[in-house]
Amino acid sequence: MTDVNGRHTASTDPDKNEGDADAPEVAALQADIERTREELAQTVDQLTTKLDVKTRVRDRAVETKDRAAVQLQSLRKQAADRVTDDDGKPTPVAMSIGGGVIAGLAAVVLVFMWRRSSRGGRRRWR
Repeated sequence: MTDVNGRHTASTDPDKNEGDADAPEVAALQADIERTREELAQTVDQLTTKLDVKTRVRDRAVETKDRAAVQLQSLRKQAADRVTDDDGKPTPVAMSIGGGVIAGLAAVVLVFMWRRSSRGGRRRWR
């Protein structure tokens, strides 16, 4: 800066000299403030999510349902692998179990019919 006589003089404005030196500090502080705002926004979002019990319960139910479906599918595949051979035909063990179930059901039906006919086919009223 020059004075009235044309000589160079130092600036007496304290804001002008310190402003140039403080510019990196101000930028750093502004960046820090912005980062803090972002972190605070994330924290508020997380707290809002934790306090939304209805959504958390719904999400948990969907997650449990999906897990159960995957396990059921796995069990079905395991069961199918156990009762069928590589060609998809029932194994002898599966056939014997199936035959036993059918025989058991037939026995239950026969016993039911025998007991019903032993009463004379009529119902007793009291």
